[in-house]
Amino acid sequence: MSMVGGLRGLRITKGMRIASVLYAILPLSTAATSDLPFSLSKLTTPAVIIDKAVVTKNSQRMLERAKTLGVDVRPHVKTHKSIKGALIQTNNRRSKITVSTLAEAEWFADAGFSDIVYAVPIDPTKVERAARLCERTSLHVMVDNMQQLDGLLAQSGERPWSIVLMCDSGYGRDGVDVDSDEAVKIVERIKGSDGKANLYMLYTHGGHSYDVEYGNIEEIVQTSEQERDTVVKFAKKLYALGLAKEGKLITGVGSTPTCSHPPNNLDGITEQHPGNYFTYDYNQHLIGSCAIEDIGCKVCTRVVGHYPHTNTLQIDCGWTGTSAQGKEYNYGAIESEDNLKIENLKQEAGTVTTKDGSKIDYDKYPIGKMLNILPWHSCASIHQHRVINVVEGEDVVDVWDVCDGW
Repeated sequence: MSMVGGLRGLRITKGMRIASVLYAILPLSTAATSDLPFSLSKLTTPAVIIDKAVVTKNSQRMLERAKTLGVDVRPHVKTHKSIKGALIQTNNRRSKITVSTLAEAEWFADAGFSDIVYAVPIDPTKVERAARLCERTSLHVMVDNMQQLDGLLAQSGERPWSIVLMCDSGYGRDGVDVDSDEAVKIVERIKGSDGKANLYMLYTHGGHSYDVEYGNIEEIVQTSEQERDTVVKFAKKLYALGLAKEGKLITGVGSTPTCSHPPNNLDGITEQHPGNYFTYDYNQHLIGSCAIEDIGCKVCTRVVGHYPHTNTLQIDCGWTGTSAQGKEYNYGAIESEDNLKIENLKQEAGTVTTKDGSKIDYDKYPIGKMLNILPWHSCASIHQHRVINVVEGEDVVDVWDVCDGW
């Protein structure tokens, strides 16, 4: 199909990026859809794969758990940054998602998604771009200080800003102290903005749930209770002050560990916004969020060298293929190879040796043999790639484009 032919019938809306238009009309660069399915063994490595059955099961389990607790899941899509992945997370609903970049917000808006929370406190250079996106979808913008809010109010357009107030529930990275005067003043400023902005949500992320002692589920549950209690307490304060109307203010909590091990109730909470649960990863396994079989993301690599004098293998995957995180834990694990570990990762190559120092049986690992890395952090590993290869059994059955940039 020619580009001119592909453009016929395509409605290019105001604010669509060139990349989004090309995405709509051009075939995938790495594999023609007519070639699908094809054997996993034909993949050029390093390559990231997602097991469709596993991520579907993970997503359904999170949806069912949330339903039992009486809340909605507003999935964070930054783990995979793909349209079809998001549709699995939402059970085919093109709304109510969380993103970490404006590029993601635009990407998903281009695909017809609405009700998007941009879950990073906005900086002044992105305000105009966010305003343009608000003209064509329901975008909720996050703040956690007065300067950010003033920047938004100075750039207000035809629609009022929908504001998400980030609250610190113990993580300490970002968010207002809900016991401070500043937190109330921000809400007062929103309410007194002459219709330029509305408070939509109180949002918190218990990122300190990643810092618990591995396997300490009780502490994760305590963190999830802390998330809940922080936003519920502040919401009640705003209701009492007449700064918000009960039933109109959304309250959101969640990290993957706390949503995998929630408290026994989420009374006063409207929704959860985990993301990494879609694929999980080796770090989540050690934390206690998932079983090893729940890890739905792997990075495929091949053996490219034998070095008996150093008792190592070389693989064709470096930190550009699976990220440099988790070095102290061997960057993750090698699937079904209990005594192999990744010793080091350079840019485009990695060194593998044995955990116990025993000699490698090189006959078991001929040149070209594929190994699967269970990544330390699936979000970072997937972001090293431009496409996700979706597998069922031993076949690649789909290829998903990944949103890039910020």
